[in-house]
Amino acid sequence: MTDANIAADEVVRLLVELIRIDTRNGGMQGEAKERPAAEWAAELLTDVGLAPRILESRPGRANLIVDIPGENHDLPVLLLHGHLDTVAANNSDWTVDPVGGEIKSDGIAECVWGRGAVDMKDMVAMTLAAIRAVIRRGKRPKRDVRVILFADEEAGGFAGSEWIGAHHPEWFDRVGYIISETGGFSSYVNGKRVYYVQVGEKGTQWFKIAAQGTQSHGSQINYDNAVVKVARAATRVAEYQWPVELNPVTKLLLERLGKIAAINIQEPGGVERIVDATGFARPWIASTIRNTYNVSSLDAGSSVNIVPATAEGLIDGRALPGQEDHVLETLRSLVGKDAQLEAIHRSTGYLSDPNGDLFDYVEHLIADLDPEAAVVPFLSSGGTDSKAILKVVPDAQVLGFIPLRIPEGFNYIANFHGVDERVPLESVRFGETVLERLIVGL
Repeated sequence: MTDANIAADEVVRLLVELIRIDTRNGGMQGEAKERPAAEWAAELLTDVGLAPRILESRPGRANLIVDIPGENHDLPVLLLHGHLDTVAANNSDWTVDPVGGEIKSDGIAECVWGRGAVDMKDMVAMTLAAIRAVIRRGKRPKRDVRVILFADEEAGGFAGSEWIGAHHPEWFDRVGYIISETGGFSSYVNGKRVYYVQVGEKGTQWFKIAAQGTQSHGSQINYDNAVVKVARAATRVAEYQWPVELNPVTKLLLERLGKIAAINIQEPGGVERIVDATGFARPWIASTIRNTYNVSSLDAGSSVNIVPATAEGLIDGRALPGQEDHVLETLRSLVGKDAQLEAIHRSTGYLSDPNGDLFDYVEHLIADLDPEAAVVPFLSSGGTDSKAILKVVPDAQVLGFIPLRIPEGFNYIANFHGVDERVPLESVRFGETVLERLIVGL
């Protein structure tokens, strides 16, 4: 695709431009990179007569807000939010420049390549393109629409949504509907295209396993080895099989998928067979029907010939909504008496209403644009900035909805934080059309 063609295709052009702004997150102590992206977005919004504002939690950690006035100011505000930062990318691992915004085929579809292509610069570009199109066409939303672009989502949101919620909760005034990541994508089940719309998130729990022992020379017998204590505790956590536990959302998801796949959820092994039928979506669906706790780090010692006095490991836990406290008893039992379990971070999960008017409206939108497809609710195992917003407006309806019609054979989920991250052009074009209708019609 030539540069001239890119310019004529605004959503693709904006995505390419945004990927070329390097916003790889270095954490709170790392280099701050969101400011140039926020200024880029502000210029695009100002160009169509809007008045965006940028607020920094610290130098360079920029958050942007803009309001689009609607016809009825008494209606609850529709908030579309996204994040400008991305995870890291090691250039040497990629076949393309991670911040090059290159357009080429991957053998399945023409794609935009680069870090953030699916998480979540695609949604930012789609939202900006949709707003610009709505205003240029002289359309006006039924209700006030607000867009917020956060910093720092990939490192916990402490310089972004969490900071805004604590210091500027007025950014969320009157918000009744929230749209953001990570649902909205499609996959194929039994030959039928299915869109997964996120209506909840698991809670996030990070723990440290720590143990003390006796330091000694590496040549000596040591029955009080801190490394072994942590390793045994970590192994028990890693090997534990958490049971399947269905909540109203996951039960509804599997029932709807079961009808499409012609599998009865009540049959022996029915749940697992339905999950297996979801194709590339399987890893996400499988992790939302049970609690998951993964050992993500082990740290001990500094020299091969010294048995250290201390050792520790880290656990990344994702609890089903409402089970954040219940799982602690199991974890403490798994860690055992020779090591200590310490909580270092926690965010509570949530469930939104899969029968609410926001979900209904999105379902009708998809039916209009892709009438042969099905729409199902799902629970995300990951965390988003929506959790921070719900602390301020707990009664808002929330959907993870990045509307992407994914071509058959393209593994969308594998691109999240992956090497050679990319998104099909046809998917973001479809998504921009959906968002235009959502902004105007809700």
